[in-house]
Amino acid sequence: MMKRVLKLGTICLGMAILLCACGNSSKGESEAASETGEGVVQSESETEDTTVYAYDYDVASMVTLGNYKGLTYTMMDTSVTDAEIDAEIDMALTSSAVKEQITERAVEDGDTVNIDYEGLLEGEAFDGGTAQGASLTIGSDSYIDGFEDGLIGVLPGEETSLNLTFPDPYKNNPDLAGREVVFNVTVNYIEGDDVVPELDDAFVESLGMDDVKTVDEYRAYISSQLKDSKEYEAETNRQKELFQKAVANAEVKEYPEELVEQYRQEYISYYQQYAAYSGMEMADFLTQYMDQTEDEFNEDAAEYGKEVAGNMLVVCAIASAEGIEVTDELYAQKISEYAEQSGYADTATLEADYGRNYLKQLIINEEVIKLLEESAEGVPMAETEDAAELTEE
Repeated sequence: MMKRVLKLGTICLGMAILLCACGNSSKGESEAASETGEGVVQSESETEDTTVYAYDYDVASMVTLGNYKGLTYTMMDTSVTDAEIDAEIDMALTSSAVKEQITERAVEDGDTVNIDYEGLLEGEAFDGGTAQGASLTIGSDSYIDGFEDGLIGVLPGEETSLNLTFPDPYKNNPDLAGREVVFNVTVNYIEGDDVVPELDDAFVESLGMDDVKTVDEYRAYISSQLKDSKEYEAETNRQKELFQKAVANAEVKEYPEELVEQYRQEYISYYQQYAAYSGMEMADFLTQYMDQTEDEFNEDAAEYGKEVAGNMLVVCAIASAEGIEVTDELYAQKISEYAEQSGYADTATLEADYGRNYLKQLIINEEVIKLLEESAEGVPMAETEDAAELTEE
């Protein structure tokens, strides 16, 4: 189910924007969400859908809308510079670096060596005593006494036998404590400095990308990737900024208790799952990861529940005022798009995972955000910065 959540999340900005439209989420929420990138979605295939949705309420009586048309947003520069392309390529080259393999001298103290070894107890290999291509720094005391010192003076390509005794006690494997063993070790090479590959057609071909075989094609590919990333960020920021302003201009006069409680519980459930995933008790998780007491966490959960409920009410109030309805035709069109873009074989599986009601709310969100964008006006970033400075003065 989590795989489906992530896939749908990549195409559905609407719900994510509404959940964070208030802008200043708690410290813990923003940090944890950035690490996991995961959301919580109930599946009707797993349990009956008892979720309440803002569109079920008389939103016109609960929300007084302010201005939501003709709003301005800060335009982001989405151009890509040669310097940015070069920086991406440099990172790719650095990540492809390999260690120089030194083979013409003997191992010295402080060297990092690449080795194969097999440990024998009474002539038989024992569990955990064999490895190939292991990296070991001589003098790091990573292995039992005598192992590292026994490799000093050995030439790469040579095999040596080390007669050693495991310490007693030996916590890693008590069965080996005090036992005499033989390690047959081959030094493959001494690791030197990183060797960064050159940017040439051979390097590009080694990346194994279809239709990208030359340096020029690689630079064009990197440019396209950076452009797509910037445009996606610009779209997300534009939609979030517009909705923040629409929410700020509106007045929510009534918050349905069950809607607020639902989002409060989702907040709590999210972090409970996160704590469980980390193998921690909730109290320890709050202290170590979120730097919060239980009372502070509960206060944040209550605030989150109210904020998100308010956001949902505002979006549904705009939909109501504009006559936006999820007709059967619109619903069929949108879930077909969702299924295709998120890798579902068919719309029935998508509906089974998310439920019709959730998808309906998602469609309303997207239609409202689209409405905000259609009448919005972009303002260059320099102008918004100048306006901010004047306000501060």
